[in-house]
Amino acid sequence: MITRKQFIQTAITGASGALFIPTLLHAQTAPAKSPKGDPLDKTLVKEFVKVAHNNFDQLKTMLTETPDLLNAVHNLGGWDWEDAIGAAGHVGDREMALFLLEKGARPTICVAAMLGELKLVKTYIKAFPHMKDAVGPHNISLVRHAKAGGEPAEKVLKYLQSIGAKE
Repeated sequence: MITRKQFIQTAITGASGALFIPTLLHAQTAPAKSPKGDPLDKTLVKEFVKVAHNNFDQLKTMLTETPDLLNAVHNLGGWDWEDAIGAAGHVGDREMALFLLEKGARPTICVAAMLGELKLVKTYIKAFPHMKDAVGPHNISLVRHAKAGGEPAEKVLKYLQSIGAKE
């Protein structure tokens, strides 16, 4: 004969099992993380960064074919590293930079300056004052990035000049 206490314990144990078993089964059937692929070809990365300077259509095509190019970085030597978002930033291609950011490109203070994101630039410099003289690819200053941004970046340019940022 089962006692009331045993019945309650069995009912609680069974109910909690009903809650947790689906979770355990799901975890067991979830797909494993895909293995790390081979590194990207340096020539392909170099070409992708090159088209990011002036060929938005080609950039989109290459990114569709090889999504890993999004954050790939080309080493030009002498501490000169450039990715597609960096290229779009220093040439002032707002549309391309926004597209890359939407796809998940890593934002930088230089691109924020070009895009005219004054609040972001100010916040970054407040936290790290030395960043007023930060540079992007090819040693291009924040001031020059803001200039490349044209009218939308005028407030950033004025701010950088007011705090004595190097050109």
